[in-house]
Amino acid sequence: MLSSFNFDSPDYKADPFPYYARMREEGLSRLEPGGFLAVSRHADVVAIFRDPDVFKASGLRRSLEPAWLGPHPCTKTMHSLDPPEHTKKRSLVSTAFTPSVLERTAPLLRALVDSVVGCFAARGEVEFVTEVATPLTAGAIGHFLSLDPRLHAKCKEWSDGYLSITPAPRSPQHEATVRTALDEMQRYFTSVIEERRRSPGDDLVSGLARAEIDGERLTEPELVGFLAMLLVGGMETTANMLSRSMLMLAERPDLLDRLRADPALVPAFVNEMLRYDPSSHGMPRFVARDTEIAGHAVPAGTSVVLMLASANRDPLQFPAPDVFDMTRDTRGMVSFGHGIHACIGMALTKLQARLALGELCTRFRRFELVEPTIEWTHTVIVRGPTRLKLRGVLA
Repeated sequence: MLSSFNFDSPDYKADPFPYYARMREEGLSRLEPGGFLAVSRHADVVAIFRDPDVFKASGLRRSLEPAWLGPHPCTKTMHSLDPPEHTKKRSLVSTAFTPSVLERTAPLLRALVDSVVGCFAARGEVEFVTEVATPLTAGAIGHFLSLDPRLHAKCKEWSDGYLSITPAPRSPQHEATVRTALDEMQRYFTSVIEERRRSPGDDLVSGLARAEIDGERLTEPELVGFLAMLLVGGMETTANMLSRSMLMLAERPDLLDRLRADPALVPAFVNEMLRYDPSSHGMPRFVARDTEIAGHAVPAGTSVVLMLASANRDPLQFPAPDVFDMTRDTRGMVSFGHGIHACIGMALTKLQARLALGELCTRFRRFELVEPTIEWTHTVIVRGPTRLKLRGVLA
């Protein structure tokens, strides 16, 4: 009999890591609501990522298209494709995140960071999630997709709605919020695609719209799915990472002192933060044929969730995993997935985090929590603070 854990419970949302430790003791457990099998050990998670023939990425689409919601173009993303289709289409999108492209983007990101952090410094107190993290990430991904800057707040609503998809709706209002978010996002991206096809430019959307694979172009639903993936992934991963980093620095002023004394430590802080408390906590997979996980027989047709945040705290991979250690070797962390499904936006997320945290640590000598109680959003896939009221003490 497998133990069950309710990821929707208040205690689990507030701090899932003690639950992850119990999951790792058993190797395989059950997540409710939904009845997913949770794979929690690092070795098992990596092995499943490396076996796309048995563990299909289409499991992600299944989790994003529960019976109450049904199919939707915005959920048909590259993350839910398997080889050989995944291999072909990933090559198109990955051209937008090459080192040379990121190098050309860095000046814009620095200007964006300077502007947003400057507003924080002038005011002294902000709600960090909506007033700093979201404008930074929305501005960056909006630049990549050449989206209307006036829609940044709306993009956050769309992303939140997308990531709040659950096996069953929490309420009629929740169901309406999700449907509205997906429908608005689909209509907007469809209009953007049509406009770029009429008047193509040198932006990513225009490039994807005219790109060909073996003589075939991407269909409109495929393009909509790609853009939804880039928007949601680009916003949530970085915004959550920045917000959790600021919570850490407010609670651990000794870490802030070290970063201020030696700014060269910022990249190490970012890497350890990504291991210690990543944005992505789970990644669904679908079992294509009978197999075994952690000594348990798992039949074909089962939905499993790779518990990324748990794997990052596995003591067999990372000694003293519950200790935040900027000197740690973080190689092997699975915060961005692994293998062929490793996140293509990883370098962009790290670049944004390094630039933003570097500027924040330069301008401020202390961060204080104005509201000590933190509310968290936590689904099977992501976790992050919904609100973080901070006061900054200038250097």
